[in-house]
Amino acid sequence: MKNKNAILMAAAGLIAMFLIFAALFWGSTVPEPTDKTKKVEIDTTKATVHNTVLHRDEGGKRLWELKVGEAIQLNDNLVRAKQLEGTVYLDNGDEMFVTADAAEVKIKTNEFSLTNGVTARLKQGGFLKADKVEWDRNKDILTATGEVKVIKEDMMATAEKVITSSKLEHFKLKDKAHVERGGTYEEK
Repeated sequence: MKNKNAILMAAAGLIAMFLIFAALFWGSTVPEPTDKTKKVEIDTTKATVHNTVLHRDEGGKRLWELKVGEAIQLNDNLVRAKQLEGTVYLDNGDEMFVTADAAEVKIKTNEFSLTNGVTARLKQGGFLKADKVEWDRNKDILTATGEVKVIKEDMMATAEKVITSSKLEHFKLKDKAHVERGGTYEEK
């Protein structure tokens, strides 16, 4: 009988320990990382400059030059700009004069996202006006959205979205597309 009571006491002790460990294991939560271990998920401003000129040269050749009212460097690659106008030097020797109220420029990859009333004029002839223009220089894909108007030689095209190259020669028009040929068109 003594052994029976000892066995029952040992079993009751093991069950009690199991219940305590189960409550700790299933009832616990993993704490959130502290501020020191969290990764920064948003860009922080590294520098803000007013009334300056941004430019990029590669291989001794000027790729682009922009006069901006305000430039905010968010990280080593991204600059957010306001009130900009400038020149983009194209591979074919042409120059594109651009203006926009706002922009984001990825410096290392030469990608532009111009917004709030964008106009672009080619020195050798061509005009584009849109609410927003994104340009990937490496692939030479220019995507314009929001009441887009393109004029090239004797042709005018309008649409909600236009995909073209920096030379404004071939277009893909989407949504409310309209094309006219054989006229003289005003660049405004």
